[in-house]
Amino acid sequence: MACDLTSNVSLDCRENLGGIKTIFLASATGDDISLTFSGGSTNTNGAVTGLSWGSNSITDFASLTGATYEFQQPRQSASLTETGNFSEENGTAFYQSVLSMVINKLDYTKLNALDVLGRNTRLVCIVQTNNDNYFLVGNETGAIVTSSTAESGTAFGDRNGLSVELTGFSKSPAYELVFS
Repeated sequence: MACDLTSNVSLDCRENLGGIKTIFLASATGDDISLTFSGGSTNTNGAVTGLSWGSNSITDFASLTGATYEFQQPRQSASLTETGNFSEENGTAFYQSVLSMVINKLDYTKLNALDVLGRNTRLVCIVQTNNDNYFLVGNETGAIVTSSTAESGTAFGDRNGLSVELTGFSKSPAYELVFS
């Protein structure tokens, strides 16, 4: 990978929204996650046009819902934070992505789903932002559940549900899924 900048970064219009609309999750435990990039088999711009693991394959947005479980998020409640970690001393560079999501209304079905997610050692995790961009958390290495909290709330207006964090590590920033 060349370390030369190849383009400028211009100031965009103020038409951006924060937050996450939907999270798509699937188990990839025991499977390699393979990516197809817009430039072919190698990454030239971080744009993924297809991904597969085990017997699952996603090549368009319609196949996304058939291969994953969808977790719709209440407005202004979920976020994705990616931190670049660079060490001159060790010669390493990697990215850590932390996805914070909520599941409202505590019940056995949701607690059981959390237990299954938490036991997985590799999850395919795709985040749909409020700008309708789709990002892959952990890229080829996937993500894992790193913490959760189930809470009943105290006051009538408090959250009754789950807060879940998933973490992924990758040698590249989160790839964007761009299907034609």
